[in-house]
Amino acid sequence: MVKKITVGVLGLAFHSGNLGCSALSYSFMYMLDDIAKNNDIKTDVRIIFGSDDQRPLKADFQALSYSFVRMGWKNSSFRKKTIAAIKECDVIFDFTAGDSFTDIYGMSRFLKRSFVKKTVLRNKTPLVLGSQTYGPYNKALSRSWAADIIKRSYEVFARDEKSLAVAEKLGKRKPVLTTDVAFFLPYEKSSVEHDRVNIGINVSGLLWNGGYTGNNQFGLTVDYRSYIEGLLKEFSADGKYRIHLIPHVLYKTSKELADNDWYVCNELAEKYQGVCVSPFFESPMQAKSYISGMDVFVGARMHATVAAYSSGVAAIPFSYSRKFEGLYESLEYPFVISGTKMTTDDALEKTVEYIRSPEKLMAGIENYLPVLEEKKQKMMKDYTRIITDLCNNDN
Repeated sequence: MVKKITVGVLGLAFHSGNLGCSALSYSFMYMLDDIAKNNDIKTDVRIIFGSDDQRPLKADFQALSYSFVRMGWKNSSFRKKTIAAIKECDVIFDFTAGDSFTDIYGMSRFLKRSFVKKTVLRNKTPLVLGSQTYGPYNKALSRSWAADIIKRSYEVFARDEKSLAVAEKLGKRKPVLTTDVAFFLPYEKSSVEHDRVNIGINVSGLLWNGGYTGNNQFGLTVDYRSYIEGLLKEFSADGKYRIHLIPHVLYKTSKELADNDWYVCNELAEKYQGVCVSPFFESPMQAKSYISGMDVFVGARMHATVAAYSSGVAAIPFSYSRKFEGLYESLEYPFVISGTKMTTDDALEKTVEYIRSPEKLMAGIENYLPVLEEKKQKMMKDYTRIITDLCNNDN
């Protein structure tokens, strides 16, 4: 008797220039592959997405087959195909890019992504909200929609205690506390020269440009440009250190795109001597492998700091959203620089202190990595339970 399941995935992007989104996507696929392999389940993954990109994935999976389904609503043909694909799935996991089940990026983005969830529920396919952040929900409509979706989902996973509390209050149910799946992304330790201390700095093009709106969209109290340039001035002329500018959102052809780290990093490297820019990464695994060679890492892209932390690098997250505090408080890791509460001078002073004396950061990481492994095993057990409960048996 062969066990079979068709798993749909939503809110994951494998070819995004945003490597944080890709890190979530590949990490979950590797988890699915392990579950299928260890439980002898023939697993067909339907990747439901909203763009034209249907390139093969940059990874080999031993027990999975996968296909892409282009999602569309305005065209009746696409709409029928989308709903048919949803109905064909035995279960759908939706991660909403990890941090986008919220209205902080605008109501249009929230409503579009929530509409898809409601469509899954309306067609009676079990919807699992994968490990992600819930909220904040600043508007009554977003709170109402989020509450409805959380209540009706088959299972709800939160990646930190703050999100757990929000989802529990809105959905009137007890979500499952996990962590971010991107902690478990595979990588190969890079062989960077260690004749000097290697500082990795992830410069966020989004924060550099004032958010998508260009007018300090996230309400930073830190002048982000002054903060970054302050770090470069502090360490670029010090022969003890080598600075690597490491973009985590990369688009070669979109210089004007507010979200692009690549161009900002290159422009800064031209301005400051002795500063290098990492290669143009083609996958999140490449990015994590490069980051793993750093001695200390500062980043405003949360999944770039996740890559550092989980590869044993002293990570200094720069927070522009409570998703940072929520995740790192769950790891009992207090070394977050709050871009929405601290002054520029305080943020810079504290970051410099951490870079020059990273021992406390490393001790915190080393002490917690075994707990992180326990969280992974629990999450794998929970995901396995769902998949084995919903899989079909064929004679």
